[in-house]
Amino acid sequence: MAPTRNDVIPASADVAVASLDSDAFLALADAHRPRVLRFATAFLGDRHLAEDAVQEAIGRLFKHRHRYPLADSFGPYLVKTVTRVCIDHRRSRQSERRRIATLAPGVVPTPDATAEHREVSDVVARAIGRLPDRERACFLLTVCEHLSYRDAAETLSLTYAEVNNAIHRARTLLRTQLAGIVEGTR
Repeated sequence: MAPTRNDVIPASADVAVASLDSDAFLALADAHRPRVLRFATAFLGDRHLAEDAVQEAIGRLFKHRHRYPLADSFGPYLVKTVTRVCIDHRRSRQSERRRIATLAPGVVPTPDATAEHREVSDVVARAIGRLPDRERACFLLTVCEHLSYRDAAETLSLTYAEVNNAIHRARTLLRTQLAGIVEGTR
C-alpha cells in the first residue's frame, strides 16, 4: 500500500521545507530508533513486528522528508508515523495472528520469584495489548515513554482532553482486568 499524506504528520502549509540530507536523516533516525522501538514493541507485543514497523516508519519519513521540518522535530514526526504503522499492523489479520501466537505463556520454573514476576508481566502485557488502539497509544506514550499529556496529544493529533480521557479509560480497563493480580499482592 502506497503511503498517503495522512501516513505522516501533515505539514501546516504546503510551503517548501528544507529537507535533511541522507546522512543527517540517518543520524536522527539512529538516535531516535531505541525509543520508538521500545514503544512499538510495547504497542504490538512482538519485537520482530516492532522492528518492521519502525523500519517502515523511517522509510515513510525518508520518502517524504522534503515535506516536513524534520530537522526541528524529528522525534514527534517519527513517533506519530510509528504509531500509525503500528495501528496498521494491528489491524492486519496476518499481524494479529502472529501477535496472538507470541502470547503463549512462558513459565520459568525456578526461581519462584522470577517465575511469578514473568507471569505477572505477561498478564500485564496482554492486558495492555487488549486496550483499544487510542487508549493503548496514549497509555504507552505517557506512562511508559514519559511524555506529557500535551506532548502525547500533539504526537497523536489529539486534544489534551482526548488524551486525558483515553488514559482514564485505559487505567479503568487495566484496573478491572488486573484486579486479581493487585488483590493477590496485598
